[in-house]
Amino acid sequence: MRLDTLRARVVTWYVGLLAAALVLFGATLYFGVQGYLTKSLQDSLVGEAKAIGSTFLAFEEEKGKDWMAGEITEAYAPELSGRFIRIVRRDGLVLYQSGDTRDPVILASAVPRPTFNDNDSSFRAVLQPGSSDLLMLTFPFRSSSGTDYVIQTGSSLSPIQHVLSSLGSIVLLITPLILIAAAFGGQLLMKLPLRPLVALSERAEQIGMSKLGERLPVLPTHDEMERLSLSLNRMIDRLEDALSLNRRFSADVSHELRTPLTIMRGELEQVLSEHDLNPSVHDAVGSALEEIGRMSKIVDSLLAIARLDSGPDAIEPRAADLGALCSWVVEQMHPLAEEKHIDIRVHATALGALIDTARMKQVLVNVIDNAIKYTMPGGSIELTAMTSDGMAVIEVVDSGIGIPAADLPYVFDRFFRADTARSRGSGGAGLGLSIVKAICHAHGGSINLQSSEGIGTVVRIQLPLADGFIETPPVIETSKI
Repeated sequence: MRLDTLRARVVTWYVGLLAAALVLFGATLYFGVQGYLTKSLQDSLVGEAKAIGSTFLAFEEEKGKDWMAGEITEAYAPELSGRFIRIVRRDGLVLYQSGDTRDPVILASAVPRPTFNDNDSSFRAVLQPGSSDLLMLTFPFRSSSGTDYVIQTGSSLSPIQHVLSSLGSIVLLITPLILIAAAFGGQLLMKLPLRPLVALSERAEQIGMSKLGERLPVLPTHDEMERLSLSLNRMIDRLEDALSLNRRFSADVSHELRTPLTIMRGELEQVLSEHDLNPSVHDAVGSALEEIGRMSKIVDSLLAIARLDSGPDAIEPRAADLGALCSWVVEQMHPLAEEKHIDIRVHATALGALIDTARMKQVLVNVIDNAIKYTMPGGSIELTAMTSDGMAVIEVVDSGIGIPAADLPYVFDRFFRADTARSRGSGGAGLGLSIVKAICHAHGGSINLQSSEGIGTVVRIQLPLADGFIETPPVIETSKI
């Protein structure tokens, strides 16, 4: 189970809180039982001391200590019941002391004698080396004649310690088992409530891949999931409205600029046709015509991007041989590569794909033209058409100057030109790759680019295959320029 998922975090919190509750419950139970057993033992010792005083010690002066000792032994049998009893008079004379016991072990001679400094009864623990501890009660008693005595009654703590040890072992054994069962149970229980969220995530991944206007399914659960799906759909509505407004704006501006640019071109060409034109004016008009031509290309590119962004209706895909198209485009680009003495190769496989042939030709020309433009003389370019993961794939690999890593995330942005890979002097306006990306997305495909400075660039295009396509062995065409 991955630990960075919502399910794992919920189960972790659930198990953690349950563990804290079990620890608190176990501690409360342990100390509660300990307190209860200790209090019961104390009450038993107090009752025993009071009974000895009122029943036997009160008549000790009258009947003698032998009679009292016999009665205590007969009534309590300390050696057999695992109790300790000692009676001491104020002058220090021990009137009665029980013997040693075996189970539990009580060493009577090791129990310290009491003092007469305190007139109140008190409890204390007596440590016995090599044996269990004792809970000892010191209980003062005064007879009717005014004689002071101290009654000591004690009992081993081993029964209490045994009960607490068994209880602790049970708690320590059961707690991990409960937590393990809770972890597995929580994992299973979280599948059902998270299933709608998983469905929403999968559907959200598909929105915008093929067409705009899709929405998330609204789950009639009347809870947070339903409110989440409604909120996301409203957010998608707002985003679609904003994108639609942006596309309309780009298309409208591009369309409105074409007419005045055409008029300006015509008027300047008419001025340029004058025979008696001053040379400086002739040069200025020629420069203006060049700028108008460049602006016209930019306007046409923006209009093309706006149309492609409108969705798949902007293209007319048909089943075509993408491998043959790649070979044809490379053949057309030979003269440009020949001028720079660049070795260009194509590995073309018969590849049936759903493409708009004219648009894909525009994509390949743009990508290969960039590869030729930014590859040094004597370099190489390799184009491969193949299938991968149920998609038609085109890879263009060059040994050019590459693109800086900091510029890679922006190469498909409009009007972006990397300092080392593009320049205005080369004639680029920063819209070529934006058009390429728009065409690929309109086909339901994708394009990505990897590059390293001084090593080269790899452009990978993925497009949907045509139905019923059967892959054939690759036909490799190699051209040395």
